[in-house]
Amino acid sequence: MLSKRLLNFESFEVMDILSLAQKLEKEHKVIHLEIGEPDFNTPKSIVEEGIKSLKEGFTHYTDSRGILELREKISNLYKNKYKADINPDNIIITGGSSLGLFFALSSIIDEGDEVLIQNPSYPCYKNFIKFLGGKPVFCDFTVESLEKAISNKTKAIIINSPSNPLGEVVDKEIYEFAYEYIPYIISDEIYNGLVYEGKCYSAIEFDENLEKTILVNGFSKLYAMTGWRIGYVISNKKIIEGVLKLQQNLFISAPTMSQYAALKAFEKETEKEINNMIKEFNRRRKLVLKYVKYFGWKVNNPIAAYYVFPNIGEDGREFTYKLLKEKYVALTPGIGFGSKGKNCIRISYANSYENIKEGLKRIREFLDER
Repeated sequence: MLSKRLLNFESFEVMDILSLAQKLEKEHKVIHLEIGEPDFNTPKSIVEEGIKSLKEGFTHYTDSRGILELREKISNLYKNKYKADINPDNIIITGGSSLGLFFALSSIIDEGDEVLIQNPSYPCYKNFIKFLGGKPVFCDFTVESLEKAISNKTKAIIINSPSNPLGEVVDKEIYEFAYEYIPYIISDEIYNGLVYEGKCYSAIEFDENLEKTILVNGFSKLYAMTGWRIGYVISNKKIIEGVLKLQQNLFISAPTMSQYAALKAFEKETEKEINNMIKEFNRRRKLVLKYVKYFGWKVNNPIAAYYVFPNIGEDGREFTYKLLKEKYVALTPGIGFGSKGKNCIRISYANSYENIKEGLKRIREFLDER
């Protein structure tokens, strides 16, 4: 008999869609606009550094905190970008940002604690919270909504900015309210850097001493390193010591070659590739928005990450599966991200411009044929 904890876990619908799309792909060309993974390969300098580390024998465990060189580079990044006094002891390297997020929640959540999350938001948040015995509380990210959602059981809020699935950034007033009234702010900043208009805040800007902040980030999205499984957590020393215990017992350390490879993410030779990737993402974003507006769908303000989350005016799940089976275009139903996504779909533009254009044309045909 499976544990009750596991039975409460819901499947990640985007992976269910992917599975169906892959079955159909045996006979048809499927356009993948469902997966939240950069289609770009990891920059060459990063790959070469990973290979070099293997050839030089770096195939053993590292310190459970992560190699000092990488923690120093992350520390310098936040010092230079945000003028924050973050030192390597405030950082622990994890096997991906998802693991970092799970560690972050594990370090503070007790049975019955409530965690505020945006509706809609990344599906794993609610699963992690429930698994740890906490209660996810969905709300709009407005001050009025947050005021109503807070209770004496509120332990934390998860702020994901830039956001999956919305592609939006969180307003300054939300951070200010959270830091005044909520014990812990878990800031998921995995899409930080993928911003095409306006300003995106980091939690570090509101809490330089890390009294309330548990910041989670990594290399998967901005540096196209999803398969390398390399992330990190930044917080005060008490939280980091707690996360360290979890790391030591559950995973020992993050992948060694991935840690050494990530050192090259901070080099100027990598920066050029990343900037070109960002420009291309923005070009794709504009293409998707052009079609979405032509379809007459209501759309939010997606200025970051690589998602557009339109309201299509009908059940998004029915639309998504019908489209996949008839036109072989894979999208993600919005309901998987929260109740407010029921009539929405998530379009990921982490695919080539040509494939996205073809997918959008098929959607237009699908709508015209109805």
